[in-house]
Amino acid sequence: MAKLIIYEETHHAETVFEAFELSETRILIGADHDNQLILQAPDIDATHASLELREHHWFLQDLGGPGGTSVNGRLIQGPCLLHHDDLIELGPIKMRFHNLERGVTREVLLGEVAEITEDLPEAVEVVVSGRVWFATLAGFTTIIILGLVALLLIAYFLGLLTLADFIPFGG
Repeated sequence: MAKLIIYEETHHAETVFEAFELSETRILIGADHDNQLILQAPDIDATHASLELREHHWFLQDLGGPGGTSVNGRLIQGPCLLHHDDLIELGPIKMRFHNLERGVTREVLLGEVAEITEDLPEAVEVVVSGRVWFATLAGFTTIIILGLVALLLIAYFLGLLTLADFIPFGG
């Protein structure tokens, strides 16, 4: 079973605080008591991040905590696939992701990806967070609505429609 090892680094040693087993398919992480993993520390938001199990792989996503969420020293923007022994940092809290159950390590996965993609051209990876996706969808919806209103106004001024055409029981 996958788990998070929560620890603190000191000068020459690591002090393990807790080994948290990932027993549910979605785990909320933060300072709020409704979360499955509660972290009481500065810069930890009420709901800071989430872990989700999707098709036998664990994904970590930042939910807007003030200090951000990083994996192996890189801030994440959207869902991030976790590999065995990844270092997760939420503000001052450090955790190691352990998942030896499937026997898949980062090196094995990278080898499989290299075999699959060696003949493909290089692609640019684009990560879109849920908030950006929603804002984009809302923007397109607004543009469509404004376009329809503009068409109706043009039809009205050209005399193709009257206001009575929009009244269901009159006219």
